Amino acid sequence: MASRPPAPPTDSRNAALSSIGAPALRELLRPQTAEDPRDPWAKAEWTRAESSAARWQRRKEQGQQVARRGVGLAVLLALAGLGALVLLPLLVVLGIGVANGSAPAGWLLGAALLLGLLGLLWTGWRAAGLLRAPLSVPAVTTSPEEGALLTLLREHERALPPATRPALHATVIATRDALRATAGETTLSRAAFDAQQAAREDLPDLLAAYQALPSGARQDEELLGQLARIETRMAAVTRERAQAGQRALRAHGQYLDDKYEADSEP
Repeated sequence: MASRPPAPPTDSRNAALSSIGAPALRELLRPQTAEDPRDPWAKAEWTRAESSAARWQRRKEQGQQVARRGVGLAVLLALAGLGALVLLPLLVVLGIGVANGSAPAGWLLGAALLLGLLGLLWTGWRAAGLLRAPLSVPAVTTSPEEGALLTLLREHERALPPATRPALHATVIATRDALRATAGETTLSRAAFDAQQAAREDLPDLLAAYQALPSGARQDEELLGQLARIETRMAAVTRERAQAGQRALRAHGQYLDDKYEADSEP
């Protein structure tokens, strides 16, 4: 009795095919989403005081996402065109069979039309998902002081004269950077205290006092001067924290040098 041929290794073959291109196609056709895709500080008017490098990095990331979306649409159109090239000749052949009175050809023609309709709906659904998905931006976790600072900016920026808005933006950005620079401190240092006070009291009290004055009695020079003082202090806080971090890094390097040099001595 002849032995039966061994079954084809379908599992290994499918695994090989999947490892070649299927994950890449699924990744291209899947729109990128994020739980909170909008950076609360991403409004253009609020980021004028940020460095050009930060703005360039953000635009670079968004450009990469747009390019990825374009590649995904191109792959989707290519798949749709390939499906049409396969389905249209089949429909023609089955249509000829139906014209000659073949009942099986009629059933197959209906199934082919249904398959084409499902493919068209799937293509439209995927394309809509790629086009409507927002550009994902890394979510930003804000502290209570930073959230209050952002709310303060939204409430007062439109009420101030246009000439004073750049100073307000610069001061708010400097205060935000100082809050982030001192966020990891375990003890309340003078720098952290100043940053928190600027966000909680100094800026809100200054803007409230300015808004409480009648329109004719408001002195923009006084407002600009006080904003400049707050910005100067916040910039100093950020600079001091950066210098402290550099000193700590150098001290750790010196510690390692002393440690390993002592261990290497005979």
